[in-house]
Amino acid sequence: MSVRRTIVVDGRPHVVEAHGRDDALTARVDGAPLALAIVRDGATWRVRVGGRTVAATIIRDRDAVWIALDGAVYHCVAGDDARLGVAGGARSPRVTAPMPGKVLAVRVEVGQRVGAGDPLVVLEAMKMETIVSAEDEASVQEVHVAAGATIEPGQVLVVLDFG
Repeated sequence: MSVRRTIVVDGRPHVVEAHGRDDALTARVDGAPLALAIVRDGATWRVRVGGRTVAATIIRDRDAVWIALDGAVYHCVAGDDARLGVAGGARSPRVTAPMPGKVLAVRVEVGQRVGAGDPLVVLEAMKMETIVSAEDEASVQEVHVAAGATIEPGQVLVVLDFG
C-alpha cells in the first residue's frame, strides 16, 4: 500500500504519506518520518508508535472520521472534502455522536440560535469529556438526547437549520 493524502485534523491540514502494511507502516506527516503498527481488536484499534502502544477508537461519520486516541478526540476529513465543505458536521444539519458514551449535558434547546463553535452537547466517553459544537451559525430544530442518556456512534444528538 502506498498513499498520499491531505488530511484536515481539527481544522489544520496535514500531508500524510504512508507505505507498507498495517502491521509495519512507514509514514511521513508533514515531512516528518513515523514508523508505526496498527492492529484492530474488535471495535478498538491498537496503535504502536516507537515502544508505546495506545488504544484508538475510530468512528466514521459521513465523509469525516472521528479518532479518539490517547485521551484526545480528533475530527478528520480528506483535504478535498474539507475545501468543498462537505465533511460530516460541516454544514450538515444532523449532529451525531462521534463515539459511544454518555450525555453529561445538553447546552441548547429547540429554537435557540447558535454560532460557530458554540457547545451543543457535552459527552463523556472513555473517561473524558468531549464537547460537540456547532460548525456554523444555525437554529436548533430538534434535540434528540437528554442528560444521562447512553449514546452510540452516529446517533443523532441535535438537528440544526442553517437557513
